[in-house]
Amino acid sequence: MDRRVNAYIGALFLATVVTVGLAELFDLRPPGETDWRTLPFLALTLVAASHLRVRFRRDDDVDAVTLFEAVLAPLIFAFPSYAVVATAAGVQVFTAVLRRSTVVKAGFNIAQWSLAAGVGSVVLCLLRNDTGVTVGSLGALVAALTAVALVNTSAFTLVLAISGHRSVPAVLRRLRPVLLPGWVGGWAVNTLMGLLFVMAFESTHLAVALFPVPLLVLHFAYRGFASARSDRVRMTGLREASQTLSAPLHPRDAIDDFLEDVTRCFESGGSALMLFTESGDLEIHQYDSDGAAPVRTEPAPAASETTEDDSRAETLSGLLAAQTAPTSWSATDTELLRSVGWRDCISAPLVDEHRRLGTLVVLDRTGVEGETAADLAVLEALARETAHTIARGRLFESVVEERRKLNQIVGTTSDGIFTLADDGAVLTWNAGCEVITGLSAQSVLGRRDALDRLRARSADGVSLDPIDWANDVGQSIEVLITRKNGATRRLSCSVSAATDVDLATTTTVVVARDITPEEEFEELREQVSRLEEEQAAQRVVVEHLQLAVAPQPPAIDGADIAVAYVASDPSSPTGGDLFDWHLLPNGELHVAVVDVLGHGVEATKHALLVVHALRFAAVDDTPLEQMVLRADQLLAGQDSEIVATVVIARYQPSTGELRVVSGGHPPALVVSADGEVVQLTATGGAIGWPGVGSDNVASTRLRWNESLVLYTDGLIEARKNVIDGMDSLVRHAGDVAKFPADQFADELVSRSLRGGFRRDDSLALVLRRTRTRSPAVPTRVSWDVVPGNSDDLRHARHGLDGWLAGQHLDSADAVLVAGELLANAVVVAKSSVVLAAVVRDDHVVLEVSDDGPGNPALEAVGLQLPPSDSERARGLFVVRSVAEDISMLSTSEGTVMQCRVPAVPVLAGASASVATGCA
Repeated sequence: MDRRVNAYIGALFLATVVTVGLAELFDLRPPGETDWRTLPFLALTLVAASHLRVRFRRDDDVDAVTLFEAVLAPLIFAFPSYAVVATAAGVQVFTAVLRRSTVVKAGFNIAQWSLAAGVGSVVLCLLRNDTGVTVGSLGALVAALTAVALVNTSAFTLVLAISGHRSVPAVLRRLRPVLLPGWVGGWAVNTLMGLLFVMAFESTHLAVALFPVPLLVLHFAYRGFASARSDRVRMTGLREASQTLSAPLHPRDAIDDFLEDVTRCFESGGSALMLFTESGDLEIHQYDSDGAAPVRTEPAPAASETTEDDSRAETLSGLLAAQTAPTSWSATDTELLRSVGWRDCISAPLVDEHRRLGTLVVLDRTGVEGETAADLAVLEALARETAHTIARGRLFESVVEERRKLNQIVGTTSDGIFTLADDGAVLTWNAGCEVITGLSAQSVLGRRDALDRLRARSADGVSLDPIDWANDVGQSIEVLITRKNGATRRLSCSVSAATDVDLATTTTVVVARDITPEEEFEELREQVSRLEEEQAAQRVVVEHLQLAVAPQPPAIDGADIAVAYVASDPSSPTGGDLFDWHLLPNGELHVAVVDVLGHGVEATKHALLVVHALRFAAVDDTPLEQMVLRADQLLAGQDSEIVATVVIARYQPSTGELRVVSGGHPPALVVSADGEVVQLTATGGAIGWPGVGSDNVASTRLRWNESLVLYTDGLIEARKNVIDGMDSLVRHAGDVAKFPADQFADELVSRSLRGGFRRDDSLALVLRRTRTRSPAVPTRVSWDVVPGNSDDLRHARHGLDGWLAGQHLDSADAVLVAGELLANAVVVAKSSVVLAAVVRDDHVVLEVSDDGPGNPALEAVGLQLPPSDSERARGLFVVRSVAEDISMLSTSEGTVMQCRVPAVPVLAGASASVATGCA
């Protein structure tokens, strides 16, 4: 408590002591006869008067009206000052104990009334001019009681100013509503009753026993008057608030004024209206002494937030909104109320036809205390009216919104919408009708010949009369019209009827859709579908061609070899970049990379011829430096139009010896294990070009884990500058040197083409010297495919092909089936598709799983072949014709397809055809 309050209380006690001391010093005696036997009865009557009080609250300040001063009158009139002060102080001590008041509050009350009683006694003694009940003595008593009232009000005002750190005028302004009825009215009643008590006491001292009776009567009269006044204010405010909210068409426009009326009605510190939104959140409107606060939104209270236990409610708004009946709260009841700075509140739910709309809340009520039940009744009545008004406003808003949406739909839809009167006249004509028919709304509204101007007719050519359309209500008809430019449009029209409120007039509503573009689109779609089927068939042929010519990796010690290829045109995944490897009888590994001028299947055919020629020359023991010239001679008799650059390498796995020749091809690269890159410069002329042949042989010896990189010019021509492209290739080769051979090749192609323009096919072949044979082939493998990533699909098919080759199994059918299953899975997958394979019981078991919601195309046909005219699930034809034991499990979490493909062994020692880099 503020030290200034304690000092103030001490000053009051000191003033009391001084007052009593002066009275004794000057031997001041009262005019009445002192009868000490009546003092206990007067003391008890004072205790009763201090408890029979009517409390008034204004903001945080509380005042009370009692009849303590009336009972104090006979005590002042008949007893000396020290007895008056001692009795008043003793009564206040006893009252403080009964009320369990705080020490500071009890001390102030004792000091206040002790000083007031002492001052009143001294004033009476100073002004008396005779003894007994006379006009003079009664006048002096009135002055004494006035002095008591002035001391009380002054002491009370000063303590509020000191404790609240406010000025005295500010405190008086806050207390202004209770000044006249509380202070002035209380002084008048107490003075009159005091005079009556004095005259009765002086007539007979036994009258003191009857003093409690008028005290009770006046107390209940006080309370009745205060309650009547509060009820009148509440009811008047209820009527005004209801009228304020219901006055505008949109009640939301008047919420702030409504809350201002509610605050004034309940003489409160503020009020709030909490409304549930369509999403279930709370929209909170609040008004207080600072005016209307900005509207805020909070999450709706959880179902567990109940009226019995507010500890689970996260906010005060959530707690109040969860109440199902009118409720009163105080800061001592809930920590939430105290945490936001409010003293008390009452709330009532807004319910309209058993539907909760929100809650109405009144915060920090003032006026007469103890009228909570009456306030709750008034607030509940106001909440009912408010709920009805809010519900009516929302209904009105929904009607307006629906009308706006309807107007927007009718005005912006591409469908034509028009209405006809009973006589066939056009009543409305939207923008869609103008676009479809070419007739503006102004030219047709109110006329009966609108459809005649369009030569409206049925599908079989019969003219249509608008009046007859009323007979087609509920039907859909096809209409042909002719526009001004002579174009014929086909419309699909649906007809309905709308009856006016008076049921006297029926309007025909026609919705017309121009289906001419749909027919044209259907024809175009069929053509596109046929073209897609042809392209799909072509891709299947190309993929079979790629698989047919793919070589098996050489399973020899000291060599790990891999290749990566990307076509310049994704729609034609084959071209003139090919490669070949073959183990020669002398133990050397023959490796060749060919780049033929051109693209597509024709270029692939030429490249195959070049690769065959090089293979023949190698097997025929042609010296390495003459390989290019020998191949050109062999090809000259077959196709003189072939132009190709080549690079050929001979690698001895046991020693690492490497020799390279070139025919117009970019230089080979040797990449060390730590990323150092060296170019092997072998020059010469291209096949099919003047000066064909190799100029020199570049020789080196591969150290352990060193790699030879052969590539085509597509990797260095992706940049505008070939020199920059070569520098980029060398840098990327050094960066990925530590990767395994297959990842080395893939990353080198991917990084070199990233950010460039794909002008030509691109191929990279990596040959690494290793201490052991190529890694053992696993018995079960899997690949992850990201939907939309064509490189992942290519790697999965290529990986399956290589794995089966390592198992010495024919891979053509398994790769084909896996490709079809993957194509179906990536269509519906969310983020991942997994291809898994295992060899079991002379079969390759393939499993493709995805995380999609299910494949509608597969679910529609199940495991049966789709109809011949179906456009979906066509891949099942291929799968069913090649695979066995097909099974499918499709749930909301994904689809798993499994099948078995016969495992056909490849004869040992047999060599595959020359390889294409396209995988």
